[in-house]
Amino acid sequence: MTAIAGLAQLFALSLRFTRDSAQSGAALVAAQDKIESLRALRFGYGDNGTALTDPRLQPSPPTSLSENLAPYVDWLDDAGNVVSETGASYARRWRITEMAVDDPAAIAIDVCVFRMPAIARGPAQAEACLVTARVRQP
Repeated sequence: MTAIAGLAQLFALSLRFTRDSAQSGAALVAAQDKIESLRALRFGYGDNGTALTDPRLQPSPPTSLSENLAPYVDWLDDAGNVVSETGASYARRWRITEMAVDDPAAIAIDVCVFRMPAIARGPAQAEACLVTARVRQP
């Protein structure tokens, strides 16, 4: 009887870890999708050497990973589709920072995905966080 109870506990833990793994995988895919979409935006130089930056790559407030600050947040369903906050399973937040204050030729892009409700959660409580750097290219 003890062996059966032990197997039941093991089965329950296995189901929980499988579910948690699937949620973390979905969060990681959602973070990667946003990283790729932000990296695809214009961040370079024009023909005359003028810096050209897509407005969506302007530096964000420092708290944009800890709070739902528009336009640095969107909400996703379980399939990763952007939905309204009401029907969301995840909150995806991002932050854009200049890597050197005196040289805006490089930026860091951080993206974190949180299971809902995401209020009062910082990056340490995220399901997934990714960061990348972008250097202005001619």
